[in-house]
Amino acid sequence: MGVGSSACKGFMYPQAEDPEKDAAPRSLSTVTRLPFLSAFEDRPDFTPVDILCERDLSLLKALTHHRTPFAVVETTDSDTRIIYASGGCVAGMGMPVESIEGTSFGAVLKKGIHASQADVDRLEAAIRAKQDLSLVVKGSTGKRNSKNVPYTQFYTTTVTDAGGQPLYSFVSLQPVTGAEAEPSQTMPYRFRRAWTCLKPSSVWSLFTPYKTLCDVDSGLVTALQDRREMFCITDPELYDNPIVFVSDDFVDMTGYNREEINGINCRFLQGEMTSTEDVDVIRYGLKEETDMRVCLLNYRKNGTAFLNQFNLSPLRDTSGKVAFFIGVQIEVEDAEVMPFPTTRQTLQEMLMDEEEKDFWDDAEPAPAQERATVVDAPGVKSEGMEGEVKSEAMVVPAGVETGVHPREG
Repeated sequence: MGVGSSACKGFMYPQAEDPEKDAAPRSLSTVTRLPFLSAFEDRPDFTPVDILCERDLSLLKALTHHRTPFAVVETTDSDTRIIYASGGCVAGMGMPVESIEGTSFGAVLKKGIHASQADVDRLEAAIRAKQDLSLVVKGSTGKRNSKNVPYTQFYTTTVTDAGGQPLYSFVSLQPVTGAEAEPSQTMPYRFRRAWTCLKPSSVWSLFTPYKTLCDVDSGLVTALQDRREMFCITDPELYDNPIVFVSDDFVDMTGYNREEINGINCRFLQGEMTSTEDVDVIRYGLKEETDMRVCLLNYRKNGTAFLNQFNLSPLRDTSGKVAFFIGVQIEVEDAEVMPFPTTRQTLQEMLMDEEEKDFWDDAEPAPAQERATVVDAPGVKSEGMEGEVKSEAMVVPAGVETGVHPREG
């Protein structure tokens, strides 16, 4: 178990301020920025005529908020006509919006990025069949005259009305550097995965994992939910270890809604005064798949800072493999790390009543769980982006196809 001594003490209550120092305003946005996409202006939001089902309306809000390049494509006609194109889609195709909307999807792809007929056929077939499909095609939607991003990754997903009837498809697109790209690199895929974990109830939202957790870790999540703790859960098998569930208290505490949070990495809570040393402690816990605790400075959506006693734990499946990571957040007044051994022991020793303690005594731990509770990591740094964990297998939900353009040479 690693415990990081916080480097953020004094940031909340500075001794003095320099009145002549002009601090740059902090960006409060969680908007996704695609580094290779040409700059673009937002177009008016897509306004559905029909009432969308809750999950698809939520996806639309997420795509709009994150400025994801996407098109809305008709599925009922033979031409798969584009009925709406976002600003990013217009920029990616390099065509006037008047030449995109009202035109067949295949014609736009062939003219805009010179996509092959075979790739166009696969995408249109998925749209007509109302199937989810991730496909990388040769043809760049990136910055013009750039040879570094010769491919584009598309993700198609069907949208239904409140009664479950298919209406059209959302088709996202983004420039990528290689012909092999995971489906989870796309915002719609990650958001769809997160949606499957959310089970709204009349009391509070519940986490319903799409992987089977071992008894101990399943009990940990249940205990946290029963006590309305503030926590988030991420999936390291998805690209950039994105959030797939946040508790209601996490939403209330940070001020962000689920459309702004689900599908992205937790680093959006960091700001200009967040210590890189504290972040390194979290990176180490992710890399070593071990419990970790650190107190760091985070920021709410409105820009106010708070001290976050952050508790990280891996959640393992019945075979002992890490299925998710859970991060429990506690707002504190002092930057000193609370002297609790682990997240699990904190719950067992301080939150559990006698009946629940009996559960923990009888629960079957995952095979690899014991080794993950004794690792010390005093300030160890690891390379790479925080939250990025390599996995051996790519998880693709049932019904989702993947396709990559074969490498040349």
